[in-house]
Amino acid sequence: MKQFILALLSRSQLWAIRPEAVACALAALEPDAVSNPIKWEAAQPSTRGNGANKIAVVPIQGVLTKDGPAWYGSNYDRISSAVSSAAADPEVKHIVLHVDSPGGEVMGCAETGAVIARAAKVKPVTAMVDGQATSAAYWLASQARNITLTPSGEVGSVGVRMMHVDVSKNLEDNGVKITELHAGAYKTEFSPYSPLTPEAAEKMQTRLDSTHQEFMAAVNAGRGTRATQEMRDGNYGEARVFSSGDAMGHGLVDAVLSSREFYSGLAPQEPETAPSFPTRGRAQAAIAVSRERTKV
Repeated sequence: MKQFILALLSRSQLWAIRPEAVACALAALEPDAVSNPIKWEAAQPSTRGNGANKIAVVPIQGVLTKDGPAWYGSNYDRISSAVSSAAADPEVKHIVLHVDSPGGEVMGCAETGAVIARAAKVKPVTAMVDGQATSAAYWLASQARNITLTPSGEVGSVGVRMMHVDVSKNLEDNGVKITELHAGAYKTEFSPYSPLTPEAAEKMQTRLDSTHQEFMAAVNAGRGTRATQEMRDGNYGEARVFSSGDAMGHGLVDAVLSSREFYSGLAPQEPETAPSFPTRGRAQAAIAVSRERTKV
């Protein structure tokens, strides 16, 4: 587990995730978390109903990665495969993205969003946000034909972030000096063993701005004129998060319903309500655990 998180943080500079959810990765590196890991896994894709009421349910939960394990959250590869299979299955009449995620890494997100958009041209695709769909999770949800949000839920955080950690002073204080040899002028410009130069920071900002524009273009394509002019002109709130009432007012979602009401409406003859999913994603659970450990 620890090795995976370190590898993930090393490979992914660009993230579309709520900043506080990064505590998931950091908390998982703590000794207590490694020895007593949170017992949670993202749900697997499933189908329910039959005949004209058969639906495919594709979970989008926890911290999203391109190909990470279920104990961290749903991954883009599995989401894409499940959506593509459901779109090609003539027995499936409706695809539901069951979303509860703070976002995740950018790598793989745009491609998965494109898969969802293509499926939505073939048959109904609805994002059922049962908690939160923020950052990368909203990128995906916005590609559905419709978005339903629970009354206590939230959406938004249309933005991206990068981090640079400078450990040089810490190493120096501990008597360690790193000498980096490299070929290629910019090979070490993001190295954690030296302060970030203004030129490197400018390069990082250029990548952020480009990805942010791609993010907003995807949301524009998915939501169209349902999103208010204020949202479209204002960069979708500059990465702010919106409650259900505000999200409806701004055209970021199409309906506010409980999960029970939503699924009952899809299959009226099956009132047994929503699928049973883990309700607390790893990010939320890790944040809660971290808070408990820091209480005095």
